[in-house]
Amino acid sequence: MSRRPAVVGGFILGALGLGVAAILFFGGVQLFATKSRVVVFFNESVAGLDVGAPVTFHGVRVGAVKSIAIQFATSTMTARFPVVLELQPDQISWEGMRLSGSVTERYEQLVRAGLRAQLAVHSLVTGQLRVDLEFRPSSPAQLIGTTTSLPEIPTIPSELGQLRNELTNLPLRELADAAQRALAAINRLSDRLDSRIDPLFDSAERAADAATRALETAGQAVHRIESDVSTALHDLDALLIDGRRQLDARGGELSRVLADSDRSVRQAEALIVALNGLAERRSAFRDDLEATIRDLAASASSLRNFAETVERNPNALLMGRSSR
Repeated sequence: MSRRPAVVGGFILGALGLGVAAILFFGGVQLFATKSRVVVFFNESVAGLDVGAPVTFHGVRVGAVKSIAIQFATSTMTARFPVVLELQPDQISWEGMRLSGSVTERYEQLVRAGLRAQLAVHSLVTGQLRVDLEFRPSSPAQLIGTTTSLPEIPTIPSELGQLRNELTNLPLRELADAAQRALAAINRLSDRLDSRIDPLFDSAERAADAATRALETAGQAVHRIESDVSTALHDLDALLIDGRRQLDARGGELSRVLADSDRSVRQAEALIVALNGLAERRSAFRDDLEATIRDLAASASSLRNFAETVERNPNALLMGRSSR
């Protein structure tokens, strides 16, 4: 009887130990992890954003959505959606930036550095959304400030919301009118093409027939040219054969003519050599020729003087030249 309470107590203590070990094993990291809560205000639809949806920073999960509420402003008849995020800042190590002060002051420092929240599609199949944290220093920090107990992170429109705003700002009426005018112009152009397409087809058919006839004529001409060229080549072949035969028959005569020509050339060269020898500066023939030319020049000079004397005094022919 005394051992049974001890066994029951040991069993209870063992069960408690196993429960504590399971808690530490499966959720001990999150149990003792440092968490902080912040609030963001979305002005666009949060359909698809549920409690427990992930909060990511550059694709890394750093928290989850804790709660989603609605704030409706009756003055402007608009709604805002305050979303409380539960973050685990210990998962991020900051290099080159020292975060000091309270939790609120730390988030204010991050907001001044450009920290913004944005809705993003988490699953295209289910349409679930997530909250992305990004540094966008160029975007203005628009704080709502209605919840003072939690630090606030400014939001920026999602890509889907930006696309929706751009589509909303498009001049749809002007675009529709322009599209209608374009369709009307296309209809008029189609009617004009229908009215002119048949003549174009007829013209194209006539052009095709003319081209076919031209090709047939060209084919016939090519055939005639081929026969003429074949005949001409045959005649040329016969002419070459005849010329080769005559050349073979006249080969001996041509050799004799070439030999006679060679002898004539050698004789002409000998004559030229002899003429060159006669025309040399110190040759006897040239000296005799020069003496003869001098005598002829003297005789011509005497005849010229006699002619001048007779012209001046014709009696000189009868009486002779009188001496002075």
